[in-house]
Amino acid sequence: MKISLVMISTGLGGVQQSLVPYALAMKERGHQLQILVSQRAQSMIALLGERGLGDQVEVLEGIWKLHRYLPHAGLRKRILDFAPDLVLGFAQMGFIEAHRALRGSGIPVLTRVGTMKSKRMGRFRNADGWLATTTEMKAALKAQGFDEERIFIVPNFLAENSPEPEDNSPEPKESSPEPGEKGPEPSEQDLRHPPRIGSLGRFVPRKGFGVLIDAVDLLRERGVELESTIAGDGKDLDTMKARVEERGLSRIVHLPGWLGHSDKADFLQGLDLFVCSSLDEPFGFVYLDAMRFGLPVVTTPTVGARFIFSDTDTACWTPFEDPTALADAIQQLLSDDDRRAALGRQSRHLYTTAFSLEAGARNLDLALGQVHALGKR
Repeated sequence: MKISLVMISTGLGGVQQSLVPYALAMKERGHQLQILVSQRAQSMIALLGERGLGDQVEVLEGIWKLHRYLPHAGLRKRILDFAPDLVLGFAQMGFIEAHRALRGSGIPVLTRVGTMKSKRMGRFRNADGWLATTTEMKAALKAQGFDEERIFIVPNFLAENSPEPEDNSPEPKESSPEPGEKGPEPSEQDLRHPPRIGSLGRFVPRKGFGVLIDAVDLLRERGVELESTIAGDGKDLDTMKARVEERGLSRIVHLPGWLGHSDKADFLQGLDLFVCSSLDEPFGFVYLDAMRFGLPVVTTPTVGARFIFSDTDTACWTPFEDPTALADAIQQLLSDDDRRAALGRQSRHLYTTAFSLEAGARNLDLALGQVHALGKR
C-alpha cells in the first residue's frame, strides 16, 4: 500500500514518539511511505533522517495554530500528488489537519489515539479508523459510540528489537586477578555497588517523580545504599532540583537532563532496577525502554502498566502516590537476587514477543490491511 503519515505537532510525547517505529515498521513490510512533518519539528526531522527515513520526509510549511480551522491547501496537494491508499494522522493536530485537507477526496483517514480523556477522544470521532494502544482505550472509545469494527488495538512498540543478552556468568579462574587486572563481569543476579535505580520521562506533575525522590529519601534513612538517576526535562525541573537539595540527596539522586538515543541506551544498561512512579500513563514508552534491556520494573498501576504487565509476575506493583510502599518494593527487590533476575528475564522476553519492532510491524500491518478493506465510513 501507499501510506501518508502526517504529524503537525512539534512535541515528543508518546504519540509523536510512535511516528518513527510506525514508519520503520511500514517500510519493513514493503509499504510506500510519505512522511509529512511540520518544519518546526526539527528534532523529529533529524531523528527520521538518522533512521534512514529522510528520503520519505516532506517538510510542511505554514501550518500554524492561527490557521487551525482552515483547510490546508498545501497539505491537500502534497497528499493527493502522492495518491495514498490510507492517511494516518498522529495526535490531534495531525489528524484534524489531514481530515480537513482531504474532505471529498475519498481517501480514508485514520488516527493513532493517544489519550484516555473523553473530551479529547471526541475530537477523533470523524476518523475512518482508530488505532488504540490498550484494551482499556478501545473500551473507552467504544463507550463513546465509536464504531467497534473500526477500532484496532496496536500496542506501542519501539524502533529496535531487543539486543541479545550478554553471558555475564563469571569464568572460573585459577587465581585472583592481579592488582589493576579487571575481574569477572557480574552475573545477572549481582548488584552494582551501590545499586543503581533509575527512571526517565518528562518532568511534569503526572509523572510522579516527586514520589520517587521521597522514596529514595526513606531508603537512605533506613540505611539502604543506592544511587538514583532520573533522566528527562520539563517544566518541573526546578521543583525537582529543589526537592533533591532540600532532602540532602544531591550525592545520590542525579538529574542528567534529556537523553538522546545512544545516551538513553547507555543509561538503561547501567541500571539494576527501573522505577515508574507515574500517576498517569495511557501507555508508557518508558516501560518498553526498560524491558528492551531486560530491566526488572517497579511500577504503579497505570493504564499502560495494566496492559503491558497484565501477567502480574512480570512487574512489581506499588500504589499511586505512596513513597513508603515504593521504598518497600525497591528495598525488597534489591535484596532478592533471584526475584530480581527472574523479573529481568521475563521483562526482556515480553518485550521481544510483544513490543519489539518485529512484533509491532505484524500488529500494525494487520490493522492497516483491515482499515483499507473497510474503506471510508
